[in-house]
Amino acid sequence: MQMNGIAISHRRVRAIVSTGLVALAPAVTAAVPAHAFAGSPTAHTAGDTIQGIVFDSLLHQPIPNATVQADAGAVTTMTDREGRFTLISPTPIHRVTVFHDFLDRSGLGSLQADVTEKTSRSMMILSTPSIATIWARLCPGKDLVKGRGGIVYGTVRAADGKTRLSGAQVRISWDFNAIGATGAAARTSDSKSDSTGTYYACGTPPNVNVYVLGYSSTLRSGALTVPGDTLPMRRVDLVLGEFGKTATIHGVVRGPTQNPISGASVDLIGTDATAKTDANGRFTLTLAPTGSRTIEVRTIGFAPLFQPIAVLENQNDEVPVTMLATALPGVNVTGKQNVSLLQLDFEQRKREGFGTFKDSTEIVKHTSIRSVFQGIPSLVITGIDATSFALFTPTMSITNNPVGGCPANIYIDGKPSDTGVLISLAKEQIAAIEVYIRQEFAPAQYLMLGNNCGVVLVWTKLQFKR
Repeated sequence: MQMNGIAISHRRVRAIVSTGLVALAPAVTAAVPAHAFAGSPTAHTAGDTIQGIVFDSLLHQPIPNATVQADAGAVTTMTDREGRFTLISPTPIHRVTVFHDFLDRSGLGSLQADVTEKTSRSMMILSTPSIATIWARLCPGKDLVKGRGGIVYGTVRAADGKTRLSGAQVRISWDFNAIGATGAAARTSDSKSDSTGTYYACGTPPNVNVYVLGYSSTLRSGALTVPGDTLPMRRVDLVLGEFGKTATIHGVVRGPTQNPISGASVDLIGTDATAKTDANGRFTLTLAPTGSRTIEVRTIGFAPLFQPIAVLENQNDEVPVTMLATALPGVNVTGKQNVSLLQLDFEQRKREGFGTFKDSTEIVKHTSIRSVFQGIPSLVITGIDATSFALFTPTMSITNNPVGGCPANIYIDGKPSDTGVLISLAKEQIAAIEVYIRQEFAPAQYLMLGNNCGVVLVWTKLQFKR
C-alpha cells in the first residue's frame, strides 16, 4: 500500500495488516535538513545510485543502523548515525526497503518506496507516520493529550492459537506514578476487539509499565505486564482461555551466553503453578490455565525476569527464557538485611497513601489474624470468632457513594485467595498487609473485572524477602 511513494511491506507486516497501520499517512519529510547531502554524488553511470535518509516521525529523529536494501536484496547497506544511506547498484533499482528493530517494535514491520523516473536519487526520504497521523486514524473522536499519547494494540485469539475473537474486552491499566493518573478512570483504558480480532487502546502513557488483560463472558487471559517504552506504539497480542482448561508448560532458562541455569524459581503469576529448573535449565509447569500469562523467573546473580507467554490448549513448543546478569553495586556492611523488590514496592505504595498498611512490627502485636484487620475504616468484618470471619468493603455506585457491601478481593503473595486460606496463616508468618477500600486505588495489576469490591493484599515473610 502506498503512502505518497512510501509503502509498508506486506511481507513483513502480514500479521498486522488488519490494524490499519499500512495505510495511515504520507511520509514526513519536512523534519530532515536539506543540507544533509550537500556535496554528495547523485548518480552512478554504470547502474543506479540512490541516496536518502530513514527518519522516525514517532520520536522525531533519524534511524541509525537500519538495513536498507534494493529490490529483492541484490544490494544492501546500513544507515549511518544520522540515518543516511547510499545504495549503489550495477542495475536499475525499482524498490527500496528498510528493516530495523525499531520498526518491528512499533508494529510497522518495514518501510518501502517504489523507485520511478520521478524519484529523487539524491534525497529519498523513507519515514514512519507521525503519532498524530496514527492517532487520527486509530483513535477517532479522542483527544491526543500530552503524556497520554500512547496506543496499545494487538490481536485477540482463542487458546487454539488460530481463531481470532471479535467483541472481546481488553482493559489496560497503569499505576499512580503515571502522568495525570489521579483516579481509576485516569489510569485505565478499555477497548473491544473488532471483526478481525484487533483492538486499539488509546490514551496510555508510553513511558510507564502497563497491565493488559483480555476477557469475555466465557474466556479470559492473565494480566500481562508490558514494560514502559519511549515508543508511543506498543503491540500486545492476547490469547483467551476457557475457564477451567489447563495445559502443561515446558521451558528452558539460560543465561546471557546461552548457558543453562539450574535451580531457578519459575512461577506462573496469579496461579499456584511453580517449578525449579533442573541441571539442564529445564522446567515444567503443570495445570497452567490456558490464555496469555506471565512467568516470573528468579535466581541469584540475575535480575528478576517477567516474561509474557501464551498457554495454548495443545502446548507443544518449549518456552525459551534468557536471564540478564545484574551488576550488584558496592554495599556497606551495616548488619541490615537486603531489601526485596516487593518491600520496595510496598514502601512506595505506603508513601502514596491510597490504602491502609501494616507491617510485621504492627501485625505481631495483634492476638489473631482477625484482629489484624479490626479498626480499618470502612472494612467490615463478619463472624463471631478468630477462626471464622469474612472481610467486606463498600460497593460503590456510579456516583461513588457506598450502596452496600461485597466480599473483598483477597490476594496472598500476589495470587487470588480467600479468607479460608488467610485464617490458616499464623500472624508470625505475615510480613505486611495492604487494604484498599476502593478497588481503583489498589495497584493496577489487581484491578478486577467482575466486581468493584475492595482489595486486600497479604504478603508472607517467605515471599516478601525474596
